[in-house]
Amino acid sequence: MALAAAGGVAVAATGDTPSKPAAKTGAATQADPNLALTTYTEPTSEKALKAYWTAARIKSAKAIKPVSIDAAPATDNQVSALGAGESIEGAPTEPEVKGKAGNASAQGLASAQAVVEARVWKRHGVAPARTIGKLYFDVPGGRGSCSATVITAKNKRTLWTAGHCVHGGKGKGFYKRFAFIPDLPAKRTAWSVKSIVALSGWTKKSDPRYDIAALVTNRRIQSSTGSQGYAFGYKGRRYSMYSFGYPADRLPGGKRYANNNLLRYCQGKTYPVNYGGGHIALGMNCTMGHGASGGPWIYGMNRKGYGRIAALNSMHSLRTKAMYSPYHGSAAVAVYKAASKK
Repeated sequence: MALAAAGGVAVAATGDTPSKPAAKTGAATQADPNLALTTYTEPTSEKALKAYWTAARIKSAKAIKPVSIDAAPATDNQVSALGAGESIEGAPTEPEVKGKAGNASAQGLASAQAVVEARVWKRHGVAPARTIGKLYFDVPGGRGSCSATVITAKNKRTLWTAGHCVHGGKGKGFYKRFAFIPDLPAKRTAWSVKSIVALSGWTKKSDPRYDIAALVTNRRIQSSTGSQGYAFGYKGRRYSMYSFGYPADRLPGGKRYANNNLLRYCQGKTYPVNYGGGHIALGMNCTMGHGASGGPWIYGMNRKGYGRIAALNSMHSLRTKAMYSPYHGSAAVAVYKAASKK
């Protein structure tokens, strides 16, 4: 499998409802050192960040190189034997600023037909495109890009993305000078990032089970863009979702897209996969490749383009069209609660 760190992915609307597990965390989960939070505060001023991200630097951003991982199909018994951990949900929000009304299903996407070959999402200025964007950052020796989403939070400044979009993993450090541009190619407004929250399971071990992170912008982005809600702690693994992102290429094969600033999506049914050690993650068939990392898997997306983030683009097979997300249970809850309070 490969990190899809250069683009994004889309998710499908559904009438399914993830069942709610008991809202408590067992002792084993509480003692899990991988759930320890790792934080980063950007030392560069907001003014300096905006000046730094020139058109030339944005254009120079490259996809993060892929890493390999094995994922096998999970059995129903493995899924049912899981302890679900903590459960929290939050509703999406519409922008507080005036904007044109929109209908996400105007593209004819409200059907149950699977979309595996990533398609371009054409409707901008409204959700979901207004809430999803490209995340730019400095990496050692250059610049990289991922995808991220504005997620509902009390501070109105929280973005959701993958751990490998903010930190290099075991033996490495946080990336620097983050900027987020939602709704490309329609908009070009850059939002600077103040701080980041990630998990020790990723930063110290590069464990894909903990490939989850959140960023906090300097200003209240949610008031301008609106936000996607969230549903963490679902019990099952089979739901219809949309996946969105900004991929630079198609996987498998690595054929590059002519324009990596186009929001693309897939739509389909998720399925359980075994990351090893009894950890059951999510799979979805989609061809979005590098750069799609961090893009949301949205459950229950309505005709206005709003739904709830239940997973994200994390890994991708280099041999098949399978894409993967870590389970959004206790790990996602820990990251979300910490970031939303900043």
